[in-house]
Amino acid sequence: MKAKARDSCREMFSKLGILTLYSQYIFSTLMFVIRHKDIFTVNKELHKINTRHKLDLHVPVTNITKVQKGVYYSGVTLINPYPANVENMVIS
Repeated sequence: MKAKARDSCREMFSKLGILTLYSQYIFSTLMFVIRHKDIFTVNKELHKINTRHKLDLHVPVTNITKVQKGVYYSGVTLINPYPANVENMVIS
C-alpha cells in the first residue's frame, strides 16, 4: 500500500477488507453470544413484567472489573442495543 510509518491504517484496512483489532473483538464477541445463546438469560425469564426490554439479555449485576471485562458480560452489553433479528442477519 506504500504507506508511511505514521499513516493511519484505517483507510488501508477498509480498502483491503480487513477489520481493525477493535472491530474484530466486537465481531468475535457478538458471534460468541449468538452461537452460545443457550447460556444467557433473557429478561422475561426473570420477571413477568411486560417491558420493552423483555427480549434483551439479562445483564449480570457485578462490581468486579474482571467479570465486566469478560466475554459473558461484555457480550450481553454489546448485543442488547441491536434489534432482536440481528442473529438472522449475521448467520445468513
